[in-house]
Amino acid sequence: MQTLRIVFCFDENLVMQVQAAAASLLDACGEDECFEIHCVCTRAAEIVEKPLRAVIARRNPASKLVLHCVENPYADAYQVRGISAGTYLRLALPRLLPEVDRILYLDADVLVRGSLLLLWQIPMEGQVLAAVRGAVNLSEKWEWNSGRPYWNRLAGMKGGYINAGVTLMHLSEARKRGLSDQWNALAGEKFYYQDQDILNITCQGAIAYLPPKYNRLAYLGKKDFLQFVSEGIYTEEECADARQSPVVIHYAGDKPWKRYDTNLGSVWWDYVKSQPDLRNLFDEESARRYHGPTLVQRAAHRVKKLLAGEKL
Repeated sequence: MQTLRIVFCFDENLVMQVQAAAASLLDACGEDECFEIHCVCTRAAEIVEKPLRAVIARRNPASKLVLHCVENPYADAYQVRGISAGTYLRLALPRLLPEVDRILYLDADVLVRGSLLLLWQIPMEGQVLAAVRGAVNLSEKWEWNSGRPYWNRLAGMKGGYINAGVTLMHLSEARKRGLSDQWNALAGEKFYYQDQDILNITCQGAIAYLPPKYNRLAYLGKKDFLQFVSEGIYTEEECADARQSPVVIHYAGDKPWKRYDTNLGSVWWDYVKSQPDLRNLFDEESARRYHGPTLVQRAAHRVKKLLAGEKL
């Protein structure tokens, strides 16, 4: 039996979503796999323990839950794009889990569709992270971000900037390099992509790259994948696998539990509705009614960003 160590980091806003993500992880695993699932969460999210233990017990009794309820040391960190400070909790993992060599971090907004065993087993000698190159690498998006005052620190990451929603973290290597102190110092700065920027800035030259099927960003369309190929970021075969047979679908943009018609949202809903212990956690009727912010809300949001001096 192979044991995979998984970690979710979240606050009280994602206690239901973590249950769905963990359930999909357990349902998608192979017969000879089990999990040690670590949940690093704020005190207010402690209510997740009982239902999450039940989710695990129903699907894979050989797996176990390890709950770490903490006061968020990054509670005052920069928050933008509607993403709370809970996302920064992963920066504390080298210290919170001092005996753990490697762990697979998953965002709470993922749906696992296949085994993660091959990902778990990849060599990590001398590497801090293993992750998928993100859409930020596409030329127009890179140019759009280039005006940010800190972007020069990422100049060497063009074509290699990772989306950190699915990240194999080599915690012993991070400790060896003293990255915890660097991460804590940078958490006080304003980065548009928050802790993801921090990981990209500090781990340059120490990242192993995964095929995009392990972090298939739901909002990407066929045009985006064609651009990945034309710009040499991925091969045609890698993009075909990501589109047709994703191992992990990552809802990094619109969330299906809020907006039913988001790209690949029906896949998430089909899974959740098929699970008796998940289907009542989410309001499908409300999600079907919502089609994104109104024109007035969009305009107000743009004005707010302009007044804050934020690049649109």
